[in-house]
Amino acid sequence: MSAAHQIIERLSRLLHDEISAIAIGELEVVRKLYSEKYALLNELEEASGQIEAHLKKDGKQSAKLREDLTNLYALIRKDQLLLERMADATGRAAQEIAKIRDRYGLGGLYESSGTLRKEDVARPQHIDQSI
Repeated sequence: MSAAHQIIERLSRLLHDEISAIAIGELEVVRKLYSEKYALLNELEEASGQIEAHLKKDGKQSAKLREDLTNLYALIRKDQLLLERMADATGRAAQEIAKIRDRYGLGGLYESSGTLRKEDVARPQHIDQSI
């Protein structure tokens, strides 16, 4: 088995693990897998010349490599979609928390007349220093 096949298999296993972790809400696992995924993607990029050379050949190995690349692409797309959904959900949660905070925090302090106080919370104190 070539180095390219090994990289593709390792990356495929990692993506399966990451997709499973996302599905069960184990975000700490996703965070831990990031550096390994990044390294494997760099290895795959470095092996792209070797992969292209194998794809130009005819035979069982090139057919298997095409199949592995097709499956890897599908896994990458699925992983990307799940990560985008997580990011979107996190962004919406942050917006909702900001709305709640603004709604119940009233955006500052108000005078008895209902107008927004523009001063600091505590008014300056005058201290008699004539002792």
